Amino acid sequence: MKAERLRRFIDLHASVGMVSGLLLFVAFFAGAINVFHHELHHWQALPSSSSAPHDADRFLERLTGHFPQAAERFYFLPGEDPGAMWKQDGEWRTAHASSFTGEGTFSVLPESGLADFINELHYQLAIPGGAGLLNIGMTLMGLVAVLYGVALFSGLLIHWPKLGKELLALRHQGNLRRYWKNLHNLIGVISLPFHLIMAVTGAAMGLFTVMAVLLGALVFGPQLQDVIAQETDVWPPMERAGEPVAMALMADYLSAAEHAVPGLQVAWVEVRGYGDSQGWLGVAGSVPGNLGHHAHVVLDPELKPLRVISPQQRNLNYASLSPVYSLHFGDYGGLPVKLMYFLLGLLGCLLFVSGNILWCERRSDRTGPSRASAFLLRLTLGVCVGVVSGVAVSFWVSKLGLHSPWADQVQLLERLAFVLVLLPLVLWSLRASPLRYCGLGMRIMPWLYLAIPVLSVLLEGSRAWREGDVLLVNLLMLSLAGLLWLVRIHFRRRVRLAEPHPLWVGRVSETHPLKAADAES
Repeated sequence: MKAERLRRFIDLHASVGMVSGLLLFVAFFAGAINVFHHELHHWQALPSSSSAPHDADRFLERLTGHFPQAAERFYFLPGEDPGAMWKQDGEWRTAHASSFTGEGTFSVLPESGLADFINELHYQLAIPGGAGLLNIGMTLMGLVAVLYGVALFSGLLIHWPKLGKELLALRHQGNLRRYWKNLHNLIGVISLPFHLIMAVTGAAMGLFTVMAVLLGALVFGPQLQDVIAQETDVWPPMERAGEPVAMALMADYLSAAEHAVPGLQVAWVEVRGYGDSQGWLGVAGSVPGNLGHHAHVVLDPELKPLRVISPQQRNLNYASLSPVYSLHFGDYGGLPVKLMYFLLGLLGCLLFVSGNILWCERRSDRTGPSRASAFLLRLTLGVCVGVVSGVAVSFWVSKLGLHSPWADQVQLLERLAFVLVLLPLVLWSLRASPLRYCGLGMRIMPWLYLAIPVLSVLLEGSRAWREGDVLLVNLLMLSLAGLLWLVRIHFRRRVRLAEPHPLWVGRVSETHPLKAADAES
């Protein structure tokens, strides 16, 4: 490749990396935890007061009798303590069978929203408001995913000719900055397929509504809304006939769905018009062993299948979207694939941080220390330490809040705690010495995550290790603490063996750099 063309690709790679790097760090760190979204829902819940399974059909009768509006549309969640979600006065509400006493009175236990907050932080940076085309955060992350893809493509072109040499060049001897550059390149090359999947699927999901509206309007015109509804709805919305019908047992509906799709593992059931002759139930789940494993069976009240969507029976829309979701969330291969996604997501965080730091140091070497480079370095450190610490504190609030007098406000407190940790740490990073700030952050963050399983044990006792999902999340938090401690060891090694860059010590000095590093650390 000609030198001038290579220089253009290097500038392109650096530019799009700088623009998208910090937002991608937030998305990847939250996304690594969000891989275990289902398990996190169980971890954040209060322990059930009863170990005996509840009757699902009695629960649904009580629910629709106590909340008639829920009969129009609700989502049923099977399990030993069945649950339901429905919209009441414009807001989603949740109830479980254990919410009703033996006398039929209703009382809702406070619930944490940690899993949903981590999910929102991943796909829309937890920016509130809007949905679909009006979802600013989701559209923003879709655009960032496009820039992310450009950075991957340009980086591959830059490093392809010297790929073999760089893969074998990772060692602690000689120039330490060269070591971290090679580490950055090594992570990028080894995890390239994973990053390509994240870039393509992230852009597809983030910009799906935008592209559907912009391109679909040119083809379908005024009929666009009807076409989108026809292609995305599993079944047309129900119009009540006003004719009551006796509902079958929920177990019979689940059995009928499993008969229509052999091997179906039910996740939830959408119920429209409960108790009405024109109502229907959409049983959703997955069929293991398939990349596009999502399946949906629509049944009428009399157990007759109305529509079947499975890995073997799909239209073009579902055949293309199901693999996109599976590849992005890593839910197609069980626990081993989830753990792989978890580790690759954390490596992606290291990739973005090291890329920003290397760019700041390299630019300072070429043009001299500047306020722009210093600001970007400090902002990178502030966002990274702030996000990692803020998420840990949200875990604390989730577990402590449900056992406090403010349990009813725990969902608000989780988000507020994240913001109150993130903003001061970012502001502090813009004024503190980067070397000292990073050293203190590396020292504190492992303990923040170590405290999460400790709180789980202290507040909930044996549940912390007897329930599989709760144990898994606690082990993940322990592994996060260990990985952060490992990063701290490598950071201290660099400080000890390499001369600190002027950007890190907060001043330009050519005298006694090692002493300055020791003083700052």
